[in-house]
Amino acid sequence: AAAFLARPRAPAVSMAAPPPAGERPKSMMAGQGSVLVRNGEAAAPWLGKQQLLNDFAGAYTTARTVDGTAVFELAMHCSRLHDTAAAVWERELAGGAEQKTATACKKAHSFLKSEGPLGLKPLLRHEISLALEFLGGHGASGDAREDSVDYQVTVVLTCDTVGAHTPIDRGFDIFTFVQPMPTIEPMVDVQAHRADRSNPTIKDVQWVRDRKSLEDLQAKAGVNEVIMFDATGAVTEGLQTNFFAVTSDGTVLTAPDELVLAGTVRKVVLEVAQESGIPVRFEGPNIHDLDQWESCFICSTSRLVKPIRTVEVPEFKAQRSFASQGSMAHRFEQLVLDAFRSHAEPLVRTGKSAIRAA
Repeated sequence: AAAFLARPRAPAVSMAAPPPAGERPKSMMAGQGSVLVRNGEAAAPWLGKQQLLNDFAGAYTTARTVDGTAVFELAMHCSRLHDTAAAVWERELAGGAEQKTATACKKAHSFLKSEGPLGLKPLLRHEISLALEFLGGHGASGDAREDSVDYQVTVVLTCDTVGAHTPIDRGFDIFTFVQPMPTIEPMVDVQAHRADRSNPTIKDVQWVRDRKSLEDLQAKAGVNEVIMFDATGAVTEGLQTNFFAVTSDGTVLTAPDELVLAGTVRKVVLEVAQESGIPVRFEGPNIHDLDQWESCFICSTSRLVKPIRTVEVPEFKAQRSFASQGSMAHRFEQLVLDAFRSHAEPLVRTGKSAIRAA
């Protein structure tokens, strides 16, 4: 899903451009199977994904490729990037941004207003296509990329790094970080913790900082995700996922749209539920009803649908395990997998890559 990026304390503008090939550290030159594209120029990453997300103000989204030739829910990603970036740049201008940034923000906002979400689609297609072409010839193994391999795609739109390299009519840079999809177990373990988000419909970088304590708990417990519940016990979402629980009568419960960052896979979950006649109720599943759930699952771009094996609630010293097969969570996993490719939009390979020698 698309998200806000808060203004960093000290933007690393000097690191926004790739260093000359001869000056790159060996770890960067290896690429490790990933690539960073800036405005149509692909190279082994000179910035890490987290550095991109933490150092620059703007908007980002995380998508995934499908069979190496398409992107899952590309239109939805473009729409969210457009809306988020417009809001960020309006905020920058209202907050009295410095002259260089203000000029870029005005031009960027004008571009978005003129082109709309559809104007971003060919740009993203171009950037992602270049990334995949780069990986096809310059991957870590040196072998040609197989179309069956899926990649995680993180796109950042920012005015912080504008310069001579920035398209003159646009006012913003596009960074696209592409890496192999992470490997995740068939079922996952989660912990539930009491936590709130000040603005759940966006992911500001401040949220990345706010959730650090929860991520520390996640790492200590060795679980795949932390799901959050409010003062009443109603579960909203995970740190990076949407959450669903299934009651004993087969009704699916999930928090209402206004309380979560509704992801692309969540959209597909709701669609397949409707098509299959599975009732859905938009209310946060209550963690106090854990023992009454038939099953539960999380979903995200990287995971699609993952049935939950165990839920632990340290605050109540409670834990519940779920069936390893045959549950409604497993049914949703298959339904979404079956529908997955129908939600992909094809990429058009450019054949005109600007690839820097690694």
